[in-house]
Amino acid sequence: MMRKIIKARWIIFSLWLIATIVLTVIQPDINAILRHRGQQGLDKNSSSVIADSILSKMEVSKGNNNIIVFYDKDKISDDEMKKIGDGVNAIRDSSSELGLDKIMDPFSIPEAKSSLISKDGTTLMVSFKLDKGSKEIDDVKKAFDSKLKDVGVEHYLTGEDFLGNDYLKAALSGVEKSAALTVIFILIVLIIMFRAVVTPLVSLLAVAFSYLCSMGIAAQLIDKANFPITSLTQVLLVLILFGIGTDYNILLFNRFREELSQGCSIDDAIINTYKTAGKTIAYSILTVLIAFFSLIFSESPIYKSGIVVVIGAAILLLEIMTLTPFIMKVLGNKLFWPSKNAAGHKESKMWHKISSASIKHPAISVFIIALIIIPTVYFNQQKLNFDTIKELGDTQPSSKAFNIVAEHFGKGQAMPANVVIESTKALDNNEALSVIDNLTERLKKIKGVHQVSSVTQPEGKQIDNFYIGSQVETVTGGLSKTKDGVGQIYDGLKLAQDKLGTADFSQVSKMIDGTAQLQNGMASLTNGLKQIQSGLSGSSSNSETIGNGIAAIETNLSKMSSGVKLLSDNYKKMQAGFKEMGAHYQGSAQALLGVKSTLSQMKSMVDTLGINYSNSASDPSYLGLKQTIDKLLESLSQITPEGIKALNENYNNATLGFDTANKSLSEISSGLSQMAAGLKKLEGGLGKASSGIGTIVTNMDNITNGLGEMKSGQQQLVSGLNGFGTFGSKLSDVNKGLKQISDGIGQTNGFLSQLNTNKTFYIPKEALTDDGFKKSFDMFMSSDRTITKMMIVLNDDPYSEEALNTVKEINEALATGLKGSVLSNAKYGVSGPSAMTGDMNDTLKRDLNRMIVIVLIGVFLVLLLVIRSLWIPVFITASLLGSYYAAMFVLNNVFLNMMGLDGVSSYVPFFSFIIIVALGVDYSIFLMMRYKEYPHMSPTEAIVMASKHIGGVVTSAAIILGGTFATLMPSGLTLLSQLAIAVIVGLIVLCFIMLPIFLPAMIALPNAIKDIFSRNKAGLILEE
Repeated sequence: MMRKIIKARWIIFSLWLIATIVLTVIQPDINAILRHRGQQGLDKNSSSVIADSILSKMEVSKGNNNIIVFYDKDKISDDEMKKIGDGVNAIRDSSSELGLDKIMDPFSIPEAKSSLISKDGTTLMVSFKLDKGSKEIDDVKKAFDSKLKDVGVEHYLTGEDFLGNDYLKAALSGVEKSAALTVIFILIVLIIMFRAVVTPLVSLLAVAFSYLCSMGIAAQLIDKANFPITSLTQVLLVLILFGIGTDYNILLFNRFREELSQGCSIDDAIINTYKTAGKTIAYSILTVLIAFFSLIFSESPIYKSGIVVVIGAAILLLEIMTLTPFIMKVLGNKLFWPSKNAAGHKESKMWHKISSASIKHPAISVFIIALIIIPTVYFNQQKLNFDTIKELGDTQPSSKAFNIVAEHFGKGQAMPANVVIESTKALDNNEALSVIDNLTERLKKIKGVHQVSSVTQPEGKQIDNFYIGSQVETVTGGLSKTKDGVGQIYDGLKLAQDKLGTADFSQVSKMIDGTAQLQNGMASLTNGLKQIQSGLSGSSSNSETIGNGIAAIETNLSKMSSGVKLLSDNYKKMQAGFKEMGAHYQGSAQALLGVKSTLSQMKSMVDTLGINYSNSASDPSYLGLKQTIDKLLESLSQITPEGIKALNENYNNATLGFDTANKSLSEISSGLSQMAAGLKKLEGGLGKASSGIGTIVTNMDNITNGLGEMKSGQQQLVSGLNGFGTFGSKLSDVNKGLKQISDGIGQTNGFLSQLNTNKTFYIPKEALTDDGFKKSFDMFMSSDRTITKMMIVLNDDPYSEEALNTVKEINEALATGLKGSVLSNAKYGVSGPSAMTGDMNDTLKRDLNRMIVIVLIGVFLVLLLVIRSLWIPVFITASLLGSYYAAMFVLNNVFLNMMGLDGVSSYVPFFSFIIIVALGVDYSIFLMMRYKEYPHMSPTEAIVMASKHIGGVVTSAAIILGGTFATLMPSGLTLLSQLAIAVIVGLIVLCFIMLPIFLPAMIALPNAIKDIFSRNKAGLILEE
């Protein structure tokens, strides 16, 4: 196979050259893709991602929340404030052009001043939502700067977009710097190692071919197939390909050099090199492929992005198997120019001495190493830090602005968290709002929560009128007044009842009879007068007798007039009393209807209270209150508008009778007066008697007619009073009911007074439709009212461990608060930086624990395949794991204990493990493949010999790989510095402790134990 590759070397080289050029030319700008897409830290099933997707449904506008920060350390002056206002207006006018929405500033929204201008007056914030679309953030920033150029106050842009952009720029800048330093470092080390110029250049060129091709393929996948990408994608590919690529080249070129030094031809030297070192490299790359391909099982897209190394390692293997033989064939001995020495890599005296000492005292060696490694495993802690702002410090404008906001407004003010709840049904009803308000109160009580704003508490505090306690206070006041009113009604009806009870309506019937007799008497009197008039007109001889009769009539008329006057006066008194009674009756009737309506409302409120009051079914006070109200309503069931209307008709009939009777009495009185006057005239001159009697007769007719009308009115009065008789008999029942109402209201007030402090949420129906409250619905709910949100301001830095713990408590409170409620089936979650960071923390820890198992199993299987033994792969796997934990122990002590950081950067433990294990196992395979070349020796002798010959190669490879990672140190990012230190420490522990000491000691230990047992057994035999 290798001979065919050597033969087709120029075709192979041409293909490599064409592929590299094409893939490089058509390669998309992955940095631009990264800036536009951002790096996804979580998959779509994470709770914060779900919460974000729910929140996006209710947000009309797209984009992320950001802030403009204006700052003057000496306090913003009035003139500066005016200029800032002008600048903000210019931005508002250009909002469509800039992609802005929901701009909130203290100029257009004066009521927001307290939350947007710091108390010391040095800092002013303007919040907005930015939909950058296809625009670059740097271009957006330039547009902002042009609008604010005349403000004259320091201003910064910060928020999700600007912080993310600055972090990516810093990361990419560090990567570019690291890539350049990596190439320079490798070039220098290879020149020193090989004492040649051609070897380093050729090695770098070969690796460069594999890097450019693999990066071109990965970029196409990122662009076309939505392959995950992070700021670490390029740096991982650069470091690993140039690191292990150079290591493999060292191994190959050293073996090739060794074969040439033994007199082999170039072709034979290439073939022999690939039979030995080539096989070693194939196995080594297999472990890299398995380790990084296992990232497909991780949850985090950031970790999945590491699969790009699989592409790079596969291309590197292809390059080593095809392009490197071309280089060896074309250059031959010139590959090592200008060095004249064709010998292979020198033997490692250090590894030889260490491994020799280790196999002589294996138990002691293992004990010492265990004493070093076990504490690092036991005390290992996974404290991750996601605070990109702290990593940036004040080196970037966005992070500086965030620190200003944190100092003058509070750490949680710039990036609040959002709780979202999505239901299948509308939430704008009392049942759902009560649950939301209860959750709001639960969240406010969590330590670390500064403020919670929700649809029921839009300003972060309770609205008193929305709670039963406050409503009960109003009700109790109203009930007290109602009780007083009921008392007055009771007194009035009692008086009316007494009046009606003492009234003798039977006398009214006698009055009708008397009026009828009076009417008959008047008729007879009239007839008599008519006869007198006739007699007078016929003869005057009886005038004296007539005169005497007239005098007697006059006397009787006077008595009649007095009687009529007395009757009229009594009628007027009776009418006045009747009117007073009517007034009491009508007011009482309406008041009773009002009481009945109030009791109905109270019943509804008490029923609602029973629903919201969990102990209502067992509370005797509540049950007594409910029973009392039900009885009162039952007692008033007969008091209806229809019944009151019937009584009103009877009252009107009675009133009409009184009016008719009074009018008739007035006419009678007037007629009697005129008749008396006529009689006087008659007495004065009987000659004129006929004329006077004529007048009297006429008036008497009027009186008779009036008495007829009076009789009719009295009959109407009797009819009306009969209805009042029935009403009077009912007043007793009503008064008893009123007494019960008064007592019941007293009991109700007593019970409700106990609920004055009750904070059960209950919003009146009229408030639900109020225009003012509708603004709260629009702000905190989706248009279809099925989604609601709560804005939470935390006390701590959004990326701090305290904030992450607070978010965990928020999630727990949500789960507890929704369980068993009307929203028990609703979807919910917390969005925002703290929630996302918390999810990432949990996800990355789970991924790390899972990957440790998967990668170790994969590596162990490869070692079984290579070594064909059980225990040595176990020892090597333990060596790799021990190196990783030692690296983490050192890293935690340096950055947490010495430098005082909250935790190591989030990705460091994971990628450190993958790199230490996947690349460290290469050196184990280098050693063991050499070990297998001495089958004629004992295991202890073979491992010492292998260490002697391969130790130099492993040390050189470790130095190169460690050096490539050391180039991350000047990047300026804590993440890259920590990754470099972890890998370097892990390689040092592996290459200078675990492989030369621990592995030989473990190989020698079984025989040492056997020798101890054998010597003990021999000693016992001799003693016998």
